[in-house]
Amino acid sequence: MEASMKRMLANVSHDLKTPLTVIAGYTEMLQSQPQIDDKERARLLQQVHDKTIELIALMNTFFDLAKLESGDKEIPLDKVNLTEICKKNILLFYDWIQTKGLETVIEIPEKPIFALGNEEALNRVLNNLISNALRYGADGKMIGLKVFYDEERVHVEVSDHGKGINETEQESVFERMFTLEESRNKAFQGSGLGLTITKRLIEEMRGDISVQSKPFEKTSFTFSLKYLKRACSKG
Repeated sequence: MEASMKRMLANVSHDLKTPLTVIAGYTEMLQSQPQIDDKERARLLQQVHDKTIELIALMNTFFDLAKLESGDKEIPLDKVNLTEICKKNILLFYDWIQTKGLETVIEIPEKPIFALGNEEALNRVLNNLISNALRYGADGKMIGLKVFYDEERVHVEVSDHGKGINETEQESVFERMFTLEESRNKAFQGSGLGLTITKRLIEEMRGDISVQSKPFEKTSFTFSLKYLKRACSKG
């Protein structure tokens, strides 16, 4: 636990220091070079803005995980249309997928499939998993999204044919601040927290999530939630 905390603090310090250093550098240039032309000034100000937004997003990620782990973030559960939520989220990445020239393999039932969950949390989970697959599986030229179910559970699989995750990393990929050099979790949001938050959200919805990976064959993250055949009460 002590080693884990030290590693977490080191990574937090590094992740906060990097954008702050860039912001300080650009503002110093703006102050020390009053004669700078308008075009260059605008470029530097845009860089300052971008890094500030990055810093805010990073801080929000830390706070979100802290709230999840302390139980302060309430995630009310209700009947959600999982097929509709999946369709909506993959469409958000349409331009990115087209730009990268990826094949999409979408296996989503036409009829609505309902599960016990939270739409806001599911949007974040799917956004995390799809963006992760696109960033680190794009070299496999394919991204997949599949929804299937049995009598008890609804399963959602996000997959790619990229470089994958080696077996030793698979055992730790959902751990807080997992930051091996080639870790997909590290690059997920730059903080080693992306997959950790994803797992916590799934657990808050009384679900589970797992990863399977064979490099350049198939890497898939699959989560499951309780299948609802009819309406349920909130809670």
